[in-house]
Amino acid sequence: MPPQLSLWKFFGFCAVFMGIVLFCVAAGGYTSFYRSQNRIDGTKAYLTDTCKERLDLIPGLIEITKKSLPQYPTQEISQTTERATHILQYVISEGKLVDKDLVKDFEDSQMKLTAQLKNLLTQSDVHLDKTYSRQFADMKNQLITAQNNLFVTKKRYNDEVAYYNTRKTAVLTSFFAKLFGFDQVHYIELSNEPFLPAHQVFAPKTP
Repeated sequence: MPPQLSLWKFFGFCAVFMGIVLFCVAAGGYTSFYRSQNRIDGTKAYLTDTCKERLDLIPGLIEITKKSLPQYPTQEISQTTERATHILQYVISEGKLVDKDLVKDFEDSQMKLTAQLKNLLTQSDVHLDKTYSRQFADMKNQLITAQNNLFVTKKRYNDEVAYYNTRKTAVLTSFFAKLFGFDQVHYIELSNEPFLPAHQVFAPKTP
């Protein structure tokens, strides 16, 4: 075989090999960001499901409150629950949490609901009709569980969002983010205040 032909074959082999390597690297970069977005979508779904689970507890809480704390005004918490439910539907339908105004509305509605739940439980510690103490205690435990679940799912969501947003600007991965358009999506991390754990929300005030 002539030397020149062997040389061309060698260069051809190298070109094909490098092409395969580059393709694998590019495909890896794409699938890495794609999987990251899927994880964000998954944790967001868990978060919204947890929000809905807490909202679903409110009608039962209101009914018990009317019996055990008849002097407590329940209209405000009913209105807050209705608004929070409405905003949650928007959050679910939006797909990606990238709209600052929607995120703020979502956080505000959850925080307002949490504050009103805290106030109701605080009032129940003082004025509860003891006839309903067991029912109210069961409901309180369910709310504590829901609040803790909110804290956990919010943290998981924020962890995935922070990972994605960091990789968009990292030296070794920003090229693929720009190449495939992932740099155009900026997820917004959620604030801590609306999703605190139950021991920080419902703990009784110390004298």
